[in-house]
Amino acid sequence: MVLESIISARQAVRHPVWMFFIGVFIAAISLFISFLVFPQSIGMFTSIVITFIMTPLMVNLLLREEVVTEVELRRNERQNFLQRHKNIITVYVAFFSGVIISLSLIFLFLPEATVNSIFQDQINAINIIRGSFLFSSTFLKISLNNIGVLLIAFLFSLIFGSGAIFILAWNASVLSTAIGLTAKSVGGLHGIPIALMTYLPHGIFEIMAYFLGGIAGGILSAALMKRKTKLFSIIVKDSLKVLGLAIFLLLVGAVIETFVIVV
Repeated sequence: MVLESIISARQAVRHPVWMFFIGVFIAAISLFISFLVFPQSIGMFTSIVITFIMTPLMVNLLLREEVVTEVELRRNERQNFLQRHKNIITVYVAFFSGVIISLSLIFLFLPEATVNSIFQDQINAINIIRGSFLFSSTFLKISLNNIGVLLIAFLFSLIFGSGAIFILAWNASVLSTAIGLTAKSVGGLHGIPIALMTYLPHGIFEIMAYFLGGIAGGILSAALMKRKTKLFSIIVKDSLKVLGLAIFLLLVGAVIETFVIVV
């Protein structure tokens, strides 16, 4: 594919900042494609197009990560699981940060009527979440909802290799819409700091947890294809530790969200 000719998995790991700008561009082009081809559900299909474009590169990243992990384990088994997987985590964070910033700015600069049409799916999702949590924003309810999303991301990635990309892209687009809505309601660009203060305290933990859940499933999926290796059990433990860390981050985010009133 064209994307793979622009940046390889190895280059993505070496230059994660490139993935940030690729995230900005891919989000914008995916939104444009969805606007032209899928006008009936632009928001949802934007996430699908992002998934379609990014799947080959993300699969290669996960396969490379499994190979690199084996090499590093043979060299130094004392490394902890975060040290072993910091590169792919950085790549995911860079790419989806680009997606969030790109869609947030598009939301802010487009006219109100256009925004309501393009981001209708995300706006509906936000209204459902607000309605659900408005009078019952309990720690348990928020935790169970977010852990459910995390497990879906983990299972999608485990079964399909990079299946979590859609979950991550969708959540990134919903967060972008929430930031855009809040920023516009308090002055546009000048409202961005307020929007970030509203959603990032808990949102950063949730998004990071979904990153880790997708990576954990992808690593395990790649390892299962080569399960005869002597290091298989360590990679499985790594995957479960990453998933455990993701659940912990969601619980931290839920504690914060329980005491935050969403605008």
